[in-house]
Amino acid sequence: MSHRGWSGALVLLAVLLVLGALPSAPVQAQSHAYFPQTGHFLGGSFRAFWESNGAVEIFGYPISPEFVQNRDGRVAQYFERARFELDVVNNQAHVSLGLIGREYLAATGQGFPRVGPVSAPGVRYFPETGHTVRGSFLSFWDRRGGLAVFGFPLSEELVQQLEDGQNYVVQYFERARFELVGNQVRLGSLGNALVPCQLRPGVSPYAPPTGPIPEGDSSVCPQAPNVNARAFPNPATAGSTIGFEAHGYKPGERVALWLNQPDGQAIVLRYRAYANVDGNLLIGFPTTTADPLGNWSIVGQGLESDTVRVATFTLVR
Repeated sequence: MSHRGWSGALVLLAVLLVLGALPSAPVQAQSHAYFPQTGHFLGGSFRAFWESNGAVEIFGYPISPEFVQNRDGRVAQYFERARFELDVVNNQAHVSLGLIGREYLAATGQGFPRVGPVSAPGVRYFPETGHTVRGSFLSFWDRRGGLAVFGFPLSEELVQQLEDGQNYVVQYFERARFELVGNQVRLGSLGNALVPCQLRPGVSPYAPPTGPIPEGDSSVCPQAPNVNARAFPNPATAGSTIGFEAHGYKPGERVALWLNQPDGQAIVLRYRAYANVDGNLLIGFPTTTADPLGNWSIVGQGLESDTVRVATFTLVR
């Protein structure tokens, strides 16, 4: 090889080495972008909606491919903090957010009693769900799309311990959980919690999708136990007494208790329950033979810390 040929080869090798050293970034594949952070593509109407409504900052990265939902046949895609769903009306694509706030509360057995109407500056009351929105959460809700994007509030502001073990002020909405971090509002990682396990694995960056895939079967997904609370026995016979054990409250604080029935109605328990010196709670509560059968949950919320603990149980004959 001539000197000139060797020089050209060395220049090409140097360019390839420099390119190989660049940080990861979305890889373009026709109309799709590939995200090496999660191994999934994003394209079409979902990509346009994602890019024009906050992208990674609001929704996080895609964590599933586009897929056809078993429940309704709609095309959907999970993100770390949302699920996009596609409707076509008059040949126009319309993207909306799935009701992952409602689904997460149902999956974790949580429910929050309605509050009465409130009329105060900076507070907005929603009679549709019986909850208020205020302060930083209200500003974020208005600025980022309001009812059309996030839906109605499903709780008041409360303090919860999240996946990182830290306590945050949060509020649940039909399509999101708002979390206050310092002075900034972010969306909770409910998409990560709900995405079916068979859709999570990433794909090769050299194999862009040709269309939505079937959702498949999630029955093989492992179910994580709730280590912070339990109801026992489970299942229980209607008319028996059930125990509720919960951990993580402030020592000695009073704990408000309520039951969520299978139809979603909440029943406040009129008990004066207190955590012990270790922050643990252990009570028993009766059921009646007239109580509806099915899946219930009991919720205990610390009145000082706002720590919420939930345990599910099933009533049978």
